[in-house]
Amino acid sequence: MKKIIGFYFVGVFIAMTWVSWYACVTPSQSMLPAYSGKALNVIGGYITVCSEPWGLATMFDAYFGFLTFWLYVAWRENRFITRGLWLVALLLLGNFAIAAYVLGCLYVHRKETDLGKIFFTRKTAHESSV
Repeated sequence: MKKIIGFYFVGVFIAMTWVSWYACVTPSQSMLPAYSGKALNVIGGYITVCSEPWGLATMFDAYFGFLTFWLYVAWRENRFITRGLWLVALLLLGNFAIAAYVLGCLYVHRKETDLGKIFFTRKTAHESSV
């Protein structure tokens, strides 16, 4: 099961990298005059997406998902600075950060076979941050 989870999150990295690249190089509605100049950077693209009702709904859905995952990270991590850094990473990088966190957990506990011990055990004060 660990390998399946690892392969899944490596797949997330690959898919997110591809779709991010694709979004940057493919002509879209942002090429229309009304969107001119707004999609040339991440913030402009965000404004363009959020100007559409379903785009806004999708952003709400995605960020509620990121915040929900962060609640898990905040529960699992024992240091406030680590919790804060993961919050920033999740809000800026989304599924890239989720994949990095999960793959980091799998790497740190690579000899552990019990997924419950890997993912559903809170860290102690002496453990390093993942």
